[in-house]
Amino acid sequence: METDRTEQAGTDSTEGERAGTAEGAEQLRREIAELRQQQAPVICDNGKARPMKREFQPIQAVTAAELDKMELPPVEWLVDNILTVGLAALGAPPKSYKSFMALDLCTAICTGTTFLGFKTHQHACLYFDLESTKGRPKNRLNLILGKDTPKPDNLYIITGDDEPGRIGDGFETQVEYQLQQHPDIKFVVVDVFQKIRIPKKGQNGGYDVDYEELGALKSIIDKHGVGLLLIHHSKKARDLSDPFNNFSGSTAIMGSLDCAWVIEKDKRSDSEATLHITGRDLAGEDYTVKFNQQAYKWEMVGTAEDIEMQRFQSEYEQSSLIYTIKRLLRQGDGHWEGSASDIQNASKYFDSEVYDDVRKIGTDINKYEPLLWTDGINFKNIKGRQGKRKWIFDATHADDATHADDATHATK
Repeated sequence: METDRTEQAGTDSTEGERAGTAEGAEQLRREIAELRQQQAPVICDNGKARPMKREFQPIQAVTAAELDKMELPPVEWLVDNILTVGLAALGAPPKSYKSFMALDLCTAICTGTTFLGFKTHQHACLYFDLESTKGRPKNRLNLILGKDTPKPDNLYIITGDDEPGRIGDGFETQVEYQLQQHPDIKFVVVDVFQKIRIPKKGQNGGYDVDYEELGALKSIIDKHGVGLLLIHHSKKARDLSDPFNNFSGSTAIMGSLDCAWVIEKDKRSDSEATLHITGRDLAGEDYTVKFNQQAYKWEMVGTAEDIEMQRFQSEYEQSSLIYTIKRLLRQGDGHWEGSASDIQNASKYFDSEVYDDVRKIGTDINKYEPLLWTDGINFKNIKGRQGKRKWIFDATHADDATHADDATHATK
């Protein structure tokens, strides 16, 4: 019946009735002609021609029990634990060496070598260096791998002067072509995302445009089973509560990603940075990384938890408070009790004076409990005479736990 209405819309009388004027009828004829050239069924709706909605196609739903029995492909890793096949993004402020990270990642995947200490799975890569001509990636590869080192013959590079187009204006077709020409490609990097984005016009933009752009890229990913990493800028105003809110753009960006990386520094001048990683199929983790300006590579320092534990251990070993407690235990043959004021006064005689007030001393003793326990020192805090708090320390192996001469401590 819709087809009948379409044919009726093609008559002058119907067009005149619906459009109201001869000019409107002519405009309607043109719209119908254009849509018919696209071989799309056409319908006239309130004086305007539009494509007819696709016919209903019933979908056979599966039960949870049927789904449970299906053999589905496992998660496919490009880099174990930190990067899967799918849509990913790397966000960082400008001049944060994120392009060096992305290019090093590609060379590691192309050669099957480790990246930041993680195992890679060897595949060919396609790198869109859209802010450069051929000279820049050549120079960066020489810096990363060494000038005389042979470069990977499975790393394909397209630069800005090749003009690959934007999303909706040739970019997807270019990627499709490259994947057909080089079927060994498994990972694509777009550096930077802004260079392929749909130009914003007037008030158009925001969530809908972001979702449309990423949807176009995800269609390629789903069709070919590849990974695609977008190099993206962070917002100037940082969200301290969640680093993944710092991707420039709407919430559609983070919501569309299968994997997200964010490089973050407290200060631009800091030598170390935190690499925040999260994703649909991987456990979120924060890593402390450092850019080696001699090797032009990012290097793993450790997880944020590891680094914090190292800092905590160093603080404990250099604490005048801990040094004093160990000396008191040594003098008492593995036992000592007294107030926080007594600890403070005793520290003056050990050339390691504790300057903190009694409340801070109590807070620090409780804070260091795990390391005191590791050193074989147990303690408790009880209420003594006249309501005064008293600390009681016991060393379970006094010779080792209380040999303060072996402890590293900073004289204050």
